[in-house]
Amino acid sequence: MPTKLCKWGNSLGVRLLIYVVERTGVRPGDYLFIRLTDSGDIVIRPVKARDIPAGYAPGDSPPKVRNDYPSAEEVREKW
Repeated sequence: MPTKLCKWGNSLGVRLLIYVVERTGVRPGDYLFIRLTDSGDIVIRPVKARDIPAGYAPGDSPPKVRNDYPSAEEVREKW
């Protein structure tokens, strides 16, 4: 079923037909995996839990943030 590619801000988006939404069970906020094949086809599928890297799944603790960077003052002193 053809659908139109729309401009949303600086991005482009595809609207999913209700038939596709009902058959796949996707909901707003779900992640989709997008792949470009060698033949130029675009394949879009729902992301399965096994596809989500640790720290990105809902309920996971966020990835650790490095906070041991030198301050601007320390950098100036070294230069």
